[in-house]
Amino acid sequence: MLIFLDESGDCGMKGRGGSSEYFVVTAVLFEDNDAATACDNLIGEVRASMRLHKYYEFHFNRCSDRVREKFLRTVIGEDFFYSAIVLNKAKLWGEGFKDKDSFYKYTTRLVFENIKEHLHRATVIIDRCGERRFRDSLGSYLRRKINDGGTQS
Repeated sequence: MLIFLDESGDCGMKGRGGSSEYFVVTAVLFEDNDAATACDNLIGEVRASMRLHKYYEFHFNRCSDRVREKFLRTVIGEDFFYSAIVLNKAKLWGEGFKDKDSFYKYTTRLVFENIKEHLHRATVIIDRCGERRFRDSLGSYLRRKINDGGTQS
């Protein structure tokens, strides 16, 4: 199993300048490397057909409807599934949501709890987020919470 994790939005709370309304964390799961490679190759073909740089990253909040639709129509038949958590930040309360690192870890943990049955022998690739110390801390936190079945944040 190959799992890619990425987020959309920011961990800043709603009401502060530049903060997104929602925070989304999504895991995309492929049964094996061949399925991931096939999907990646098709995404490369989309980039080439649209004359985009070969390392262009599709950020849907910045893409036109035409680009989004072409991307989605291309990958729809590929062999993957996903799990996502969408949080409406205006509805959140509690001290833990005020700390960006804690907020990110908590939301990521929710996604991993949803895909827990697929984590055995999985390779997890988390989109680069924060400094190395935070990424190491996130990995340790997730292993501890998911492996121990802990539900405290």
